[in-house]
Amino acid sequence: MEEKRVPARWRLSVIIPVYNEQDSLEELHGRLRAVLHQVASESECIFVDDGSRDRSYRVLRRIRQVDPTVRLIRFRRNFGKSAALAAGFAAARYDIVVTMDADLQDLPEEMPKLLTTLEQGYDVVSAWRHHRRDSWSKRFASKIYNMVTSALTGVRLHDFNSGFKCYRREVLDELRVYGERHRYIPVLASYRGFRIGEVKVDHAPRRYGRSKFGWGRFLGGFFTLLTVILLTRYTNRPLHFFGIMGLILFIIGVFIDGYLAFERLFFRKWLSDRPLLLLGTILVLVGVQFIFFGLLAEMIAATYRRDRDYSIVESTVAGESESEREPAKLEHRHSA
Repeated sequence: MEEKRVPARWRLSVIIPVYNEQDSLEELHGRLRAVLHQVASESECIFVDDGSRDRSYRVLRRIRQVDPTVRLIRFRRNFGKSAALAAGFAAARYDIVVTMDADLQDLPEEMPKLLTTLEQGYDVVSAWRHHRRDSWSKRFASKIYNMVTSALTGVRLHDFNSGFKCYRREVLDELRVYGERHRYIPVLASYRGFRIGEVKVDHAPRRYGRSKFGWGRFLGGFFTLLTVILLTRYTNRPLHFFGIMGLILFIIGVFIDGYLAFERLFFRKWLSDRPLLLLGTILVLVGVQFIFFGLLAEMIAATYRRDRDYSIVESTVAGESESEREPAKLEHRHSA
């Protein structure tokens, strides 16, 4: 079946983080320009050199000399992919932003699939590398990671780690990317009410350089996942998190101490040599502390809250006069 061709009407910013990818950059640029010529009315390619130690930036400068639509950002050292993407997002000038890796495993020729899916009403489209051309260990770790992330966040994606994604500008305007949060942009966007889509793409084996994958990054991803869950679900209600945990620990501790008290009263057993007594007491105290942590966090959140916890898709408020809005203000004050 012939693939639907995307009309050349998109205004695209393509952001490509680069770290020691000198051998793939010229080929990547050539293939990328061919695709953009077909699908975009206006476009730019933003390469972010994340502290490369090879000749990557020299190659990029050479590309820039022959293609004025190429824009370059260079970091003093390696700050990580999230920082590179954040710098690219801040520099992007067009309505649609595409991100992809520089190692040629993401195929530029697959970009029309993402754009076509975006046109169906989605705000974020993630590429699903259906047949990954990576080592078995990397594929196995990624499969576990994707299953856990999908289950805990409720966002049904098969490939959270894919760097090949497409965004509408308004999504990126509402999100901040730092640490390792780049892989969770779909989760954060979904929490804000944006529609998330996914499309299968082909994936190429690595031909140049070395993979940046490591088990340290894999484990770090789970810690970041916990942070994202806390930020999306409990930022404005921390007592729900700490309070529930504290209550569970408190109940377990009371049950243990109650059981020991029952044995002491009715069976005359000595408790001084029972480790359960210490465990139960610790659980009760820790449970109470967690509840108080939650109360303290609620007070801090209420005092220092700055970011709005909602996302507006459309509003006519900007067109109203002050007299039209005044009754609403008075009603709000009265209800307060």
